[in-house]
Amino acid sequence: MPINVRNSHEKINLEELLVQNLSLSPYSSINTGGKADLAAYPTDFEELRALLAYANSQGLPITVLGGMTNSLISDQGIEGLTILTTHLARRHVQGEMFCVRTGLSLDRTIDFALEAGLSGLELLGGIPGSVGGAIYGNAGANGMAIGDLLYYVDYMTFDGKLHRKQTHNDEFSYRCSPFTGLKDIIIYEAGFRLNPTLHTSEARKIKDEVKHKRKEKGYYENPSLGSIFANPPGNYAGKLLESCSLRGKSVGGAMVSNRHCNFIINSNGKATSHDVHALLSLMQKEVFQKTGVQLRPEIQLIGRW
Repeated sequence: MPINVRNSHEKINLEELLVQNLSLSPYSSINTGGKADLAAYPTDFEELRALLAYANSQGLPITVLGGMTNSLISDQGIEGLTILTTHLARRHVQGEMFCVRTGLSLDRTIDFALEAGLSGLELLGGIPGSVGGAIYGNAGANGMAIGDLLYYVDYMTFDGKLHRKQTHNDEFSYRCSPFTGLKDIIIYEAGFRLNPTLHTSEARKIKDEVKHKRKEKGYYENPSLGSIFANPPGNYAGKLLESCSLRGKSVGGAMVSNRHCNFIINSNGKATSHDVHALLSLMQKEVFQKTGVQLRPEIQLIGRW
C-alpha cells in the first residue's frame, strides 16, 4: 500500500523515494561502510519535508549525508532514515548573488558561478564534497574559507520548518561554522556574495591551478576521506604525524598515505571502516605520546559505532 504524505498541492508517494538496505560504500569517498536501513534522495523542499514527516511519525532516527567525503560510515550501517542530499542541486543567480542547493558539489558550484560571470570561490577549487558539507565544516584552502563569502543559509529543522540565517564572517572559524555539531538540521540552500567579472578565463585558470596543486600532492590518487585531523594551533597535523614516523603505517587495508601523512587511504580496496578508525586512533595515540599534542579529527563517525 503506498505511503502518502499530503502537502498543499499534491500527494508525494514515498514508496518511490525510499530505498531499503542501500549499500553506502560505493558512494563513500573512501569506499567503506555498511548499509542504510532506509535511504532517500529528495529533489526539492516538499519531498524533503515529506521524508522528515514520515521519519518522525515512525520514530526513525534521521541521518543526513552529502558527498560522504569526510564521513566514516560504520561497517554495521546506519539505523533509521538516511537522507542523501546529492539530488538537491539546483542553482540560480540573483544579481551578484549565486544561490545553490546543498547537494551540489563545491567544485561544480565554482564552475557554474564562473559560467554566470561571478568569481570569488576559485581558491577552493578541487575541494571534494558538497556545498552543504563544506559550509557545515567551514571548508577552506589557500588562505580562505567558504564562510568568507557566504551571505545567507537556508536550513530545515527536523520538524519540517525552513529557516533563513544571514551569516556573518565572525561566526566562522577554522573548520567551524554556526552549524557545526548541530544534529537536527539540514542545510538546504546557500547564497554567496560574489564578484561580477568579465575575465572568467583568468578566474578559471586560478581554479585549475589550485586543483592541479592538490593533484600533485596526491589528494586524488587513492580513495580517502581527505585530511583526517585538523591542524592544531601554530602547527600542522601532517608534520606532527610525519615526525612520529607514521608515513605508510597500516591497519588492515587502511594505510597512512606515503604522499600526505594526514591522509588515510584505502590502499588495496579492501579496507573496512573499522580499519580506518583503528588506524586513526593509533595515529592520535602516537602523536600524543610523543609530542603531547591531542589531534582533533576532522571527520565524522556516522552510523552504528
